[in-house]
Amino acid sequence: MKITIWGIIVTTENELITKSYHEAIIDENKQGHPIKILGEMYREEMQKPRPNLSFIRFAQGEVYFLNNDYEAAIYKWQHPLEEEFIPWAQKNIADAHLEMGLLEDAEKFYKQVDSTSLALQSEVLLQLFSLYIHQGDQKKAVDTIKDAVTLNPDYSHVTKIAQKYLEEINDWDNAVELAVGEAIRTKSLSWFDVLSGYVKQGRTFNYEPNYFNELLEAVLQMDHNRFERFTEVLWNSYRQSDFYVEWLEVINRLLLNNNVETSYVWESLPIVFQEAYYELISGKFLIRDISGLMQHHLTNWLKVSSELDPMISATAILAWNETFPSQLDALLIREAEYHFENSNPNQDGRKDGIELFDSIKIWAEGEGLSEDLSRITTPMLEEHNIEVASSSRIRDLVKASIDFLLEQRVALENAEQEEIIRNEGLLTGLRDVHQQIDDLEKEMAIDITDSFRILKESYMQHVISELPKLLQDCSELVQEDSDFSKLHVDLNEEMNRRIADYMKNFVLNDQKYTVRKWIGDCKKRFQDSQITCNELSGNMNQNYDENIVLQCDFKVLDDWQRDLERISRGLLHLENVNVLLRNTPSQLFLKGAGKLSGSIFKNSEILHSKYKNYIENADYSQIAKDIITPFVQQMELFERSIEWDVSRFFSDSLDELARKMDEVQVNIERHEDSLNKMRDKPEIYRNPLTLFGLRLRQYELMNTIS
Repeated sequence: MKITIWGIIVTTENELITKSYHEAIIDENKQGHPIKILGEMYREEMQKPRPNLSFIRFAQGEVYFLNNDYEAAIYKWQHPLEEEFIPWAQKNIADAHLEMGLLEDAEKFYKQVDSTSLALQSEVLLQLFSLYIHQGDQKKAVDTIKDAVTLNPDYSHVTKIAQKYLEEINDWDNAVELAVGEAIRTKSLSWFDVLSGYVKQGRTFNYEPNYFNELLEAVLQMDHNRFERFTEVLWNSYRQSDFYVEWLEVINRLLLNNNVETSYVWESLPIVFQEAYYELISGKFLIRDISGLMQHHLTNWLKVSSELDPMISATAILAWNETFPSQLDALLIREAEYHFENSNPNQDGRKDGIELFDSIKIWAEGEGLSEDLSRITTPMLEEHNIEVASSSRIRDLVKASIDFLLEQRVALENAEQEEIIRNEGLLTGLRDVHQQIDDLEKEMAIDITDSFRILKESYMQHVISELPKLLQDCSELVQEDSDFSKLHVDLNEEMNRRIADYMKNFVLNDQKYTVRKWIGDCKKRFQDSQITCNELSGNMNQNYDENIVLQCDFKVLDDWQRDLERISRGLLHLENVNVLLRNTPSQLFLKGAGKLSGSIFKNSEILHSKYKNYIENADYSQIAKDIITPFVQQMELFERSIEWDVSRFFSDSLDELARKMDEVQVNIERHEDSLNKMRDKPEIYRNPLTLFGLRLRQYELMNTIS
């Protein structure tokens, strides 16, 4: 039976959400398609004096929507409706646009929905969330699902939807925030499990410990066992972080404020409290940084361990009180004394003592005292095998080690100072060697460049001086019976042949010899320089026990030899030079002399004399310069590269010195920093030894050694 109010069938929000309202208003006795039935209902309603068509139109819109006729559905929902249907119709219109892929229109209609219904508001936010995912707008999707959780976290799996999405997009900050908020709100163990998983995965590594304070209080009130497991997970995550001491402050304060029961048998908390205590007094922390924490930590440790074996926590309290009097509460000390007097004897005395001795050895090694300490303890170890020694013998070994290390403070300072002095001397020596080689490089570059310049100029002067003579000697080829009409051509060919012969002889003999001699001289200079580098490095190695190798690059000589041979080969393949075939007045005269000999020179002796005289006295210096200039230009390019090549010869040695100087400078700074810390903060050295003494005192108490 359907209930009606004012002619409208009462429905639930779930039917409006699932668009099944039309099923509620259709008489179950009527048969046929919902569209036909609703049409008949519409017609019947129209026959009434005051028809109410609102609920029918709304239902018709649902049916059209479910049958994918979205435009018809929108049409029905846009007609005048009763006020209670209007926000749902607006939401449905947005749904229709979403189904049609009109995302921007859908977003607009969703945002126009105005209702006090939490269910409707939640549905709108979830639809917008889905829309933004479809658009690829991750920021809007995250903001929207967070709004949905804030508005109505109990609504239809909204928190699980949010969790799944945030995990998928790796938004771990919001995922952690969601899990923490839901764990506190719902007190559901499942959310604590989710959060534990995040912690184990390292998703909370950068969260300050105080962020979890309210959550820890909530789980402590709920379930001690679950609190213990969740606390251990957080504890392990903070153990290697910069928040570790802060975490210890937070957890200790929380346990004190919530008055932890001493009757409850804790399983893992006694162990983590014990591990934390020994880590705090391991020497990694300064005493001033942990002393304020100890009152609370030792108090809680004694409480959580009192039902099992309070021997370790009780002796830790008593040893701390003896080492640092007046820091702990008198009531805590009395309680520790009570537990100590009523505890079972220690069963692992030898093991604890050996672990303490090993810790001291590791610390001494880090301080550069692994050999000094061994020299003191080895005779004691030879006398008594530590593996079977009594607790007292092990105590004596540990005490002797601590006393010795306390005395080594001055020795350590002196050692650091000596290292600084040695490295400063080494650095000065390296700089001096670097400067000497740098000066040697500059001197060699100048000398070798000058010697090559002399060689180049000698080549030029030799060719300019000798080649013209060679050409002038061609006058002997001018005979009285010569064919003067083509004599200039014959002479030009002969001159080119003599030029080629001369240059070949010059390259293969004079130039080859001088180049070989110049390369040999350079090699001698390079070898002398290598000897100098070896002597300099040898002195450094001997004086400072180093292994510096200064090796020069002799490949430079091979490169020079190759380059000069390439330049020389150019002189062996000269093109013919136009010596007598130019258009100078004198040469034009000679070219026409044969033709004019009959009319001008009646006597061939005169022509012979003139021709011979011209060849003998002609100026061939420009010809010589033209021949030698390309060769000289290449020599000049080579000359300009000598300085760079000499630098390359020394570069490996200078680089090695520079690298070593940087290394020594770093060593100086490291030793200076270490020495300054020793002098400015003596507690950095003394605190660990004081804490080793604290552990020794606890060891004595646990093993009842006076």
